[in-house]
Amino acid sequence: MEITNPASGANCTKKVWLITGCSSGLGHSIAVAALDRGDIVIATARDVCKLSSLAELGAQTRSLDVTWSEAEISQAIAEFTLNTYGRIDILVNNAGYILTGGVEECSRDEVQAVFNTNVFGQLNMIRAVLPLMRRQRWGIIANLGSIGGWYGTPGAGLYCATKACCSLLSEALRGEVAHLGIKVMAIEPGYTRTEFLTPNRRVCARKVIPDLSEGVNPTIKALDAYNLKQPGDPDKAAQLIVEALMESGTCAGLELPQRLLIGADAYRIVKGRIETHQNSWEKWEALATTTNHDDV
Repeated sequence: MEITNPASGANCTKKVWLITGCSSGLGHSIAVAALDRGDIVIATARDVCKLSSLAELGAQTRSLDVTWSEAEISQAIAEFTLNTYGRIDILVNNAGYILTGGVEECSRDEVQAVFNTNVFGQLNMIRAVLPLMRRQRWGIIANLGSIGGWYGTPGAGLYCATKACCSLLSEALRGEVAHLGIKVMAIEPGYTRTEFLTPNRRVCARKVIPDLSEGVNPTIKALDAYNLKQPGDPDKAAQLIVEALMESGTCAGLELPQRLLIGADAYRIVKGRIETHQNSWEKWEALATTTNHDDV
């Protein structure tokens, strides 16, 4: 279906979705849920061959690496999206991976690589799509964060740092573009049963420091034990995400939040972290609030 009026995105029945990291996991499930709505989905991954099942369902499948240069990304989006449909209604920044290992164990190259995909990759996509959305005066950007963005987990601190960046950048961007009719949200799933934690997907720091094992190994062992046993259903999560972004179905009448926690475990973990911080703040409040100038 060709769409020729890019300014009418807010009112068109069929929405145009651009989703990164669709080869598996939550990105794949979000693409399926959007297709089930009857929408147009451009599903992307570094290896387009891994998108064959989505192509069979009607998705437009394209190769895209979020770490490409801005010029390469912009050219790719123009070629397989704008030249055909004239607009992008929803960008889902899903591409990302987990790096495990102690903060000291993770090399400069390993840290730069995970930030390059998880943070700078999202920014690359945002910079490529926002000019069009500004012209449209309409659009939705959903950035995949994580409950890891609420807690610096020993042994996974660099991954958690990237996800904290995603959520904070989403909050800032939301305020910057709201007056243009563009909505921005961070999606923060709990542990979802995908291949995210499998050995062939999880990147482990090559360097191991025995002195750190007591602090790092419990997380590594927990992730190994949780692999493919996570409580979250990616298809149910994707359905909720799509309905939230479209303010439809079970989410009709609900305003898109700054951060959307997904999963019972996400709510339990985040509430626990907030309570821990609150207890600490209260103990220090009497001292921490005494630092103003005398004339304030």
